[in-house]
Amino acid sequence: MPSSYLTSGDFATYGLPSTTSAAQVTTASTLIDLYLKRPDGLVWSPDGTGAPGWMAAKAPSITYQAAGPIEPGQNVVIEVTGGVAALNIGDVLILDRANSAIAEPVAVVSFGNGLQSIAGVTPPVQVTLQNVVFSHPGPCTLDAGMTIKQHKFMPDGRPVTNLAYTPVARLLAGQGRYGYGRRGASSRYQVDEFNLLASLSHFGGPPVWEFFPVINTGVDFETGMLWVPAGVMLAYYSEINLWYVGGFPATGIPPEIKAACVNIIQAQAAVPQMGAVKTYKAGDTALERFSATVLDDDTKALLAPYRAKLFV
Repeated sequence: MPSSYLTSGDFATYGLPSTTSAAQVTTASTLIDLYLKRPDGLVWSPDGTGAPGWMAAKAPSITYQAAGPIEPGQNVVIEVTGGVAALNIGDVLILDRANSAIAEPVAVVSFGNGLQSIAGVTPPVQVTLQNVVFSHPGPCTLDAGMTIKQHKFMPDGRPVTNLAYTPVARLLAGQGRYGYGRRGASSRYQVDEFNLLASLSHFGGPPVWEFFPVINTGVDFETGMLWVPAGVMLAYYSEINLWYVGGFPATGIPPEIKAACVNIIQAQAAVPQMGAVKTYKAGDTALERFSATVLDDDTKALLAPYRAKLFV
């Protein structure tokens, strides 16, 4: 569902009339997400334990169904119907999202043998889930695409990078891969320097994406600074994918976001249908607007701390 950063209880606090509609709030909240470059929104939904589980504004990219009940444990093997052609190792699935008591995010660790030959057809496919907390009696739904996924190229020889969407509420899964340096740097690239196994990989090409547990990953939740451990070749990854939840609970939206939402609603209501027009002219038909946006400087200043950090 779309972002909505105000409730009816906030209207009086921030000076909005009680007649303000949900559509106005949704429109203003969507403009905030657009300005912040955060298509996943700022609000997360809790799982059955109360921990950050998934992004509230996201819709599933695809929904699978387990062929039977799912019991709690580590490396739980289940059968999924509907094919898993769109699923990758490291992807995060939300189990029983509609049931707030047992909903939980789980990471895909591996697939069963024969995946390539049966993907996209009716027979169930075996999928291994990293850690299941609750018992799911079934039929259990598994929603994909409900968390933030970010791809990062790692600095040469360094295990540190930055996540774009802060504050980071919870890391869920990660995968990394090795690659070779460009042109003249390939002969001294880190993968070929550290061990024999890495050197032998030069003849067969770089390894595929591998799953790594986020329990070994360090993160500064406020700044998004991320430390990634070395992989199976005892060298740092060339690039990574991270699945995580970032933002705030619905009850903890910062007052700056609420105030910005109010400003946008008031700005949209104050201008005529044709927009924020400064001057009209009949002869030769000229029209000049005050601004091309309803976000004034004060509103942008309120939102500035929450903009995505989209730098390499």
